[in-house]
Amino acid sequence: MGVEPGNIQLVGDSAGGALIHGVFSHMLHPLAGIPELKLSGPFAGAYFMSTWSKLVNNEENCLYNNDGRGDWLRGKTCGYWGNICMKDIPGHVVPYLEGNSAPDTWFHGVDQCVKRVLFSIGEIEALRDTILEYAECVKKYHPNTTVIVQDLGTHNDPYIDCITGAHDADNLTAMILDWVDEGFTTAEG
Repeated sequence: MGVEPGNIQLVGDSAGGALIHGVFSHMLHPLAGIPELKLSGPFAGAYFMSTWSKLVNNEENCLYNNDGRGDWLRGKTCGYWGNICMKDIPGHVVPYLEGNSAPDTWFHGVDQCVKRVLFSIGEIEALRDTILEYAECVKKYHPNTTVIVQDLGTHNDPYIDCITGAHDADNLTAMILDWVDEGFTTAEG
């Protein structure tokens, strides 16, 4: 449609963050039978809010390490729906859907796909530890990655600010809006 990738910022919360992961995964490791995504340059930014980075719950990789600390979303609920989503998915496709299942070098080259990355995670979020693990893997291959853990924040907590009309200049929502604004301010013309 004529929009330069440098003028586009991807934003996804929870499962939407997993979709952004899928876009970058396909750019870095194109899946056979799906058209490749070749861009003239990197996207301006990618913001992952409370991204769902580990869908399947099992004894080896428990989703609930931070569960029961005040989040409105239970890890058990995510595990239930994640197990349904991942049922019958071929093993070679799993890293495209579940960021924490990707091999260690999976994100090599992600800095060529996007100029900067932002993660926001709630401190009391049930999935906090899996999201932190994912963010650290991305950060290893993208030096312009910012990770914010919101004090007493829950899953998708910035939405609560929008719903309640909170306009505290020190809150996470204000930081996110500034980050997005900066991405458009420095975008290509």
